[in-house]
Amino acid sequence: MGTIQIKRGLKANLPSEAPAGALLYTTDEKKFYIGNGESKALTAFDNAQQLAEYLATKSDVGHTHTSANVTDFATAVDNRIALQRGQNNGLASLDGNGKIPTTQIPSVFKDAYVVDDIAARDALEKFSGLHALVIDATADETVETGGAEYVCDGTQWIKISELKDLDMVIDWENIQGRPFVPQNFTDLADCPGELTGNKGKILVVNEAEDGLEFTTVYMGDVDGGTF
Repeated sequence: MGTIQIKRGLKANLPSEAPAGALLYTTDEKKFYIGNGESKALTAFDNAQQLAEYLATKSDVGHTHTSANVTDFATAVDNRIALQRGQNNGLASLDGNGKIPTTQIPSVFKDAYVVDDIAARDALEKFSGLHALVIDATADETVETGGAEYVCDGTQWIKISELKDLDMVIDWENIQGRPFVPQNFTDLADCPGELTGNKGKILVVNEAEDGLEFTTVYMGDVDGGTF
């Protein structure tokens, strides 16, 4: 295993200064010296015990400090927070009402409001993506009765629905693509004709087996014969 040797030499060659914490040793007078930084005189130690006592007052390389022991710690933290406030990948700030300004919030996470009327809607701070449900929207000329829901594009309000739409009754005849539901027997495609004039007849498959037809019920006697 190798050895570690500190910087050493004759007293005559000892520099007048050394980097802070640098350790030097004079081989002729057997003394240790500690550097104190540029333009500062060295600190001399007459023996190893004196050096050990000096080093005992210093911290280990891996030491820690509490914030109270760090000079201007609070000021430095405050300055760092101020630098990051409202910046990309930084910290969100708060306005005078204790809320994050809308300019710092993505539109997909912004507020939705329920307000009494159009005037209350118009008093909201506009931004793209803002939703407002207006309970009485009749001040909007496109709304006859009840309320409506609006979304803001940043400058104007766009109506996206009316509350009365939820109570809409739709006639079956007005539904597009509705399935066919026969209301009467004669509505069936295979019905052979009108019911009038076919009283007492029964419906059977025709001779060609490709449709239905009315036929008269046999009303005579049936004789099984003899043997």
